[in-house]
Amino acid sequence: MHKRLLSLSMMLALSATITAQSNGIGVGIDTDGLTGKYWMNSSNALSIHWNLEAALAVDYLFNQPDMLNVTRAPTPVYYGFGAAVALKDGHNDDGEKTTDVHLAARGVVGVSYYISAFPMDVYLEATPTLGLLGGGGLDVGGALGVRYFF
Repeated sequence: MHKRLLSLSMMLALSATITAQSNGIGVGIDTDGLTGKYWMNSSNALSIHWNLEAALAVDYLFNQPDMLNVTRAPTPVYYGFGAAVALKDGHNDDGEKTTDVHLAARGVVGVSYYISAFPMDVYLEATPTLGLLGGGGLDVGGALGVRYFF
C-alpha cells in the first residue's frame, strides 16, 4: 500500500510542472461520480461522466477561453451537447425484477477555473437532459468537480 501511495505521489509531483489544462487528458471526481476530459484541440474537448450507478454521459464541448475574465487564471465558459445512457432496476407487474435502458440527449453549460500552480481545473456545470427512451421528460442536473490533467 505504501509503495502505491509513494508511486502516485511521485507521479503527481513530476507532472505538476505540466500546465496542461487546455490539452491532454484530465481525470477527476465530481458530485455525481467520476469524470474525464480529453482535449482534441485548444477549443474543443470530449467530456465523460460516470455516476457509479450504471449511468454514463459523453459530451462534446466548445470552450470560449476569453468570454469570462474574472481572475488572472483562465476561466473559460464552455457549452456543448451529448448523450446519456443509464440502466435502471425496476419490477414488472408480476413482481419480477427488471432492468430498463434509459437514453437521453443532454446539453451542457459550464465554467472552469484553472489552478495555475497545478495542472488542475475546478468546474461547475448545468446539464439539461431530455429523456428519449425508457422515460421521457425534461430534467436539469449539474455537477461541481475537479480534474487533474496528465
